[in-house]
Amino acid sequence: MTIMLFQLPEELQRLQSDLREFLDREIRPIADVRDAQGPLSRAELKDLFLKLTPITQMQLEAATKRRMLSWMIFSEEMARVWTSLAVTVTTSLGTIFYLASRAPEHMRARLIKGGLEGDIIGCDMMSEPEAGSDTGNLKTTARLEGDYYVVNGQKMWPTNGPWADVGILSAVADPEAYAKNRREGVIHLIVEKAVSPWQVRDLPFIGLRAGTTGHFIFENCRVPKENLIADSSKGYSQNLAGRGGARIGVAAYGLGIMQAALEDSIDWCKKRIAFGRPIGGFQLVQEMIADMATDLECSRLLVYLAAELMDSGARCDLEQNMAKAFVTEVAKRVTDKAIQIHGARGLTTQEGFRLERYYRDAVTGQIGEGTIQIVKLVMARRILGISAVV
Repeated sequence: MTIMLFQLPEELQRLQSDLREFLDREIRPIADVRDAQGPLSRAELKDLFLKLTPITQMQLEAATKRRMLSWMIFSEEMARVWTSLAVTVTTSLGTIFYLASRAPEHMRARLIKGGLEGDIIGCDMMSEPEAGSDTGNLKTTARLEGDYYVVNGQKMWPTNGPWADVGILSAVADPEAYAKNRREGVIHLIVEKAVSPWQVRDLPFIGLRAGTTGHFIFENCRVPKENLIADSSKGYSQNLAGRGGARIGVAAYGLGIMQAALEDSIDWCKKRIAFGRPIGGFQLVQEMIADMATDLECSRLLVYLAAELMDSGARCDLEQNMAKAFVTEVAKRVTDKAIQIHGARGLTTQEGFRLERYYRDAVTGQIGEGTIQIVKLVMARRILGISAVV
């Protein structure tokens, strides 16, 4: 049954209001100065995690009833203020919470405490140089030798790569089974850098400048066999489930970016005087504001719908992919209009204007967690029952 949510429950309205007030006061002033300077240092990241402790605790409490919906609100409000930090924090915490629920008992408390305080940064190690959208082309292998899996291969594009202390590693443990059926033979391992060292370098993006993205190399990396969290019959299906949640997460970042762009544009329309009156009084400017607001509200309904369906346990892969494809396309359109409204000030990287940052960050959403083109193929396959990919 489709669930359409037009108004947030009261407890989530309070969460959203409290998040916005805190982030505007504590994080926005830092973002406006720090984002353009490039990746945060590990010390800066630790300080920000500690500063965020009140709202991460708030998020944990809210997640007990509507886990995914509250997570989308958290992601949206974080992205409204600083998308780089939103992606960094939600990726790390999402990974840590997932691992802690499946890790050996002796690791759980340490992961949760370290993850919340920024001492342990998490990432999802699935994509590879030749296996992004093509999940049937994984090359990284994990061969069991006694009490250890020996891992060889490369991972590419994981958020938080150079900072990561722990990750969810997808690897082929049974090459023969995987060659016959890509839904078989893939396992998930908890990998900790302190125990199973790897090499990693940063891959800078045009957006999300304060964050990092990694290119990992594993060479005979030994991982304790007790760190297995998904065997060869479950690894692939859990990858698909994880991608679905991550895709609406990317859409939630788009909501936050659009909200920020619309707010800044409304404020500018009232302050900017041209031809003797505020530019908000010109019809074509009003049309852009109306379009931006409509795009935002339609996007928000899609994201909240997908989150509600996930929380209800209903199948929602179509809605997840619709949210990802539509919202990330619309976020680029909305931020482009915001730049137009601001004129030359929309292009500047100084004078306190944020529009160019919103645009750059919005563009990254069209690629992350599946390009729009691949996502639309997934949608059409579900609608038509015909696959366009062999």
